[in-house]
Amino acid sequence: MEEFISASADRFTKFLADSDSKAKKKYSNNVLVSFADTINNFQIDSQIDSLLRLHERSFYYEKPDENFLIFGLDEALIIPENGDKRFAATDKKVKEWKQNFISNWNAFPGKNFPLFVGAMKFTIEHADNDWSDYNDSSWLVPEIMLVKLEGQSYLLYNFIHSQDFSKAVTISKFKSKLEKLFKNSSQVNNKPQLKIRNISGNSPKDKKKWKNMVSEALEIINDNELEKIVLSRKVDLVISEEPNFSEIIQNLRMNYKDSYLFIYHHGKSSFFGATPERLAKFSHGTLEVDALAGSAPRGKTADEDLKIENDLLNDKKNLNEHGIVINHIKNSISNFTKDIVIETNSHIRKLTNIQHLWTKISAELNPSFSIHTLLKELYPTPAICGLPKDASLQLIKKLEGYKRGLYSGIIGWFNFEGEGEFVIGIRSALSINNRIIAFAGCGIVENSDPDNEYQETELKLKTILSLFNENPS
Repeated sequence: MEEFISASADRFTKFLADSDSKAKKKYSNNVLVSFADTINNFQIDSQIDSLLRLHERSFYYEKPDENFLIFGLDEALIIPENGDKRFAATDKKVKEWKQNFISNWNAFPGKNFPLFVGAMKFTIEHADNDWSDYNDSSWLVPEIMLVKLEGQSYLLYNFIHSQDFSKAVTISKFKSKLEKLFKNSSQVNNKPQLKIRNISGNSPKDKKKWKNMVSEALEIINDNELEKIVLSRKVDLVISEEPNFSEIIQNLRMNYKDSYLFIYHHGKSSFFGATPERLAKFSHGTLEVDALAGSAPRGKTADEDLKIENDLLNDKKNLNEHGIVINHIKNSISNFTKDIVIETNSHIRKLTNIQHLWTKISAELNPSFSIHTLLKELYPTPAICGLPKDASLQLIKKLEGYKRGLYSGIIGWFNFEGEGEFVIGIRSALSINNRIIAFAGCGIVENSDPDNEYQETELKLKTILSLFNENPS
């Protein structure tokens, strides 16, 4: 990699010669600068764990079946927000930085590189001990980004050009960062086999408590105060060592290649998972949204699996739950789009241990749309909250008895060109040192059965618990 570092440093030096004069012409003293370069033959799988832990803040996002990957390390810029103005405040600051941005991206025609990555919590909340490493909303521009896009890999180096900018210092720092990155890439972080020391949240007492919570919600639904509510539960593990995220990603990639894999690390905490649920994709002036609601287990044989699929496609309870989500999405995006297309027939999204009703929705975006304004209208969907939204949020807060944090929150990326993709942080867990807190939820509507809903959460928890060779039942 020494040859690449030298050649890339030369290209970076030439880029700086041009960008320095452009930056000085900007009105602001601070300018965000992004340098992209093509990189070949760099594999990071075995180094994911060590790279994550070497940096105070890092971010991993992958869609294996699309050969798309983002790995961001450190931060050149961060927009942290807390409180009920988090969407609007983020939108305002992003627009300000857009006016003060320079890159060489035009050297890569048609490539829409990610720039901001990060997450938003399910609701605004005063951070408790479990989620104290995360703001209600945090969008950062990593200092170093490794990106796989359309079969090619790229290195992005991002920094702030300020009044005291020094070309020599910046070039030296660039080289130093690459040397550290590639030196680390030759190291393999082997960890001992994990053992579960303790598990809580899945005892008969916990099951009874959760079923009582569902029954209470059903009474409220039957009184017509709610149409739907999504309730969750958590299982808390203490394991013998801190988890190895290189192994976790390899496991999730093998078993959930059509899901979105993610790790958001900050401080002592790492939020990770493999979610099947995309909230929104913005690409080339088009919006794509997935309605994913209504679930059933996988069959043990092909014939049994097909029977369960057909039953799900004709199940009144699940179709009702699914329809609620579709209507919400349509109503939420109507002011930002035109030519909304909703698939007439729902499909089945099959995962390793569960299958879902799935409907694709697309629309043409209005030219003046704002990503964060649209997300505020769309999120949270009834697929992870309920309907009506405000009443559901209040009841969730009352019944669940804990803060969801980033669980069922927003994870994703975007850039200044109105491109981006955001997913829902389900099938997920929070790792704090050697503690793993896994979450799962399900939609409660009229005719829901508490026993069936509990079994559905068991299926969903397996995505995480199976990583530690533990059966949640």
